[in-house]
Amino acid sequence: MDYGIRTRSQLLAEGVPPGTIDDRCRRGVYVRVLPRTYSLGPPTALGRCAAVIEWLPGARLSHRTAAWLWNLLPEPDVIEATVPKAVSRKAPPWLRLYRRDLPDSALDRSADLPVVTPAQTLFDCVAVLPEAEADRLVDRTLGRVASRSAVLEICRGHGAPAMRRQLREAALKSVSEPERLFARALARRRLYLLPNHSVGPFVGDFVDESTRTIVEIDGWEFHSDRQTFRSDRRRQNWLQRRGWLVLRFAAHDVLNHMETCVDEVESVVRPRRCGPRLSHIERRIGRDIYRGGD
Repeated sequence: MDYGIRTRSQLLAEGVPPGTIDDRCRRGVYVRVLPRTYSLGPPTALGRCAAVIEWLPGARLSHRTAAWLWNLLPEPDVIEATVPKAVSRKAPPWLRLYRRDLPDSALDRSADLPVVTPAQTLFDCVAVLPEAEADRLVDRTLGRVASRSAVLEICRGHGAPAMRRQLREAALKSVSEPERLFARALARRRLYLLPNHSVGPFVGDFVDESTRTIVEIDGWEFHSDRQTFRSDRRRQNWLQRRGWLVLRFAAHDVLNHMETCVDEVESVVRPRRCGPRLSHIERRIGRDIYRGGD
């Protein structure tokens, strides 16, 4: 780890006299990033991260900064790091410190910098991001970069209602943004359907095998040419001849009238489901499909 960062003691060990350090700071050759910690030129975001670690060796980069280092979020304006509870420091405006004691299982490295694990990163980000941003991050990350079991293990040591809700409602297999939002709206009602599931030679956007119901979200860009129009009709006829009920919604209506669309699906699927088979199916789908396996 370098990134052009030196502490005062390191510069002195390299033979730079104290007066020269101060003079170079006045002339802008060195930039004082943190107390007794300097950048050998204008500091980059990675340089600021390295400076934090040099200033507070027990720190671990976390939250949105860790998400950036794991290539999950854009470069942040504010560097975030977690320090032990016993550490108390006044941070500059570009740095936010969280005081808590992390277990060894939460520690990792990225870009040769000490950082929390992807699972801890996801847990932390859900606590600080706006809800819609947290939803998108979880849907992109859970089961791919961070395993559900690792996140759940972190939840066991906390109340973590926001993260537990994310584990229940995550939409992990949606192809489009309307499908992702629709999957989450279904999950909020505990109405779990199989996303992007095969039925014969076709794939339905959302499938309920127990009631032989398929829900399709039609985006104009994918259904605007003649060939697609004809294929949709042949597909619909094939499914109906075999006893499947197909509910179709325009993506525009899903995005602008979500609850009305979900109401319609619920009014069809709930009455058609019955008995103990329902709980078995919903538990399986909710656990293995929406919540995501490792």
